[in-house]
Amino acid sequence: MGRGQNPVGYTQTWLTDPELIKSLGEFDLDPCSPIDKPWDTAKKHYTELDNGLIMPWEGRVWMNPPYDRTVIDQFLSKMAVHANGITLMFARTETKPFQEWVFPYAESILFIKGRLTFFDNKGVKAKANGGAPSVLISYSEYDSMMIEQSGIKGKHVLINSVPIVIVKQSPSWRNVVSICLIRLNGEASLRDIYSMAELVADDKVKKNQHFKEKIRQTLQRHFERVNVGQYKLMA
Repeated sequence: MGRGQNPVGYTQTWLTDPELIKSLGEFDLDPCSPIDKPWDTAKKHYTELDNGLIMPWEGRVWMNPPYDRTVIDQFLSKMAVHANGITLMFARTETKPFQEWVFPYAESILFIKGRLTFFDNKGVKAKANGGAPSVLISYSEYDSMMIEQSGIKGKHVLINSVPIVIVKQSPSWRNVVSICLIRLNGEASLRDIYSMAELVADDKVKKNQHFKEKIRQTLQRHFERVNVGQYKLMA
């Protein structure tokens, strides 16, 4: 199975197909990266020399965790708390890590059709597949949307999320702001909403130099103001 370098010294490293990762959008951090890697999986990488379990996690995370039983629970629990990104792992739904750290916290799960084939740390594709089915686990509405749009074949199941409707056009500012407030527990300051919008609608924000004015206008029209510069979702 593909995995990042294990912080306790596991040395057999199998890497995820870079095209699969690319189809899921841009990631800010890979906390389980091998020391020697043939390609980047995120803007920033932690290896076993850093120990991603004790380092701060920021932004959208791509995680293909080590499968050593002594640490997989710790990585999955940290991802559950971080709640921003996608995890790839075996579809072993009966196991303790899956029962305790995936089902209670995942927004959605994609049960990938067929079995994935991985690469060694030289970028050479393995001769055989990973030997078991795999899943992609999302931890936010945005990550669920990216899985839905990725084109990766399989069954996408909502776990702790409302259904997501995908349209082949840019989301409205009202939808962007709604997603931001959902991610911010239903209520937030203008500053936090701006920051979240840059994360969940990066392309839309970059195309509009006046995006902050658009967000303020949308908040005034469609959302409830609870204080100066503070808004929440309508009841």
